[in-house]
Amino acid sequence: MADIRLPIGGHKFSVRVGLLCVRDGALLANRLDGDDFAFVPGGALGTGEDVLDCARREWLEETGLEAGECRLVGVVENFFANRGPLQHEIGFYVRIEPPEPAQLPEVVLDGADTAFLWVPLDQVRSFPVLPLPVSELLDVPAGQIRHLVTRESAPWAPDNGDLGATASGR
Repeated sequence: MADIRLPIGGHKFSVRVGLLCVRDGALLANRLDGDDFAFVPGGALGTGEDVLDCARREWLEETGLEAGECRLVGVVENFFANRGPLQHEIGFYVRIEPPEPAQLPEVVLDGADTAFLWVPLDQVRSFPVLPLPVSELLDVPAGQIRHLVTRESAPWAPDNGDLGATASGR
């Protein structure tokens, strides 16, 4: 199985599965040492892998824990620049049941330079937790899926050319 990440026409195209885990009014996020932003846990979808299987695999790889109930809540088409070429990412966002507090490790098991942190829900956008519209996926009712398109332009996205800060929901 290979990760779906391809260089295409000066862009990096990728398909990602993001994990949305909420406990006690806070969203679980990852943060690399030295970064001034966080991002939701998850990773690249593999060839031949479906979204929910990827969510379970990524959860196990990052936490060492078996995943609880998972449900797809959103798809985000994200255009951004961050430490390299312009990126076009299709992200599938999956709500996952939270673990018991004592079970979660302090750092991501497959990335020792990445820590877990809980970001209060009212600070998800301002912190920020990327992608920016992730806060719009936290209240999607069961049985529904939200589709968002975003073009991020921010201090953490240098040299982003003509990208403007827009988001639209469908």
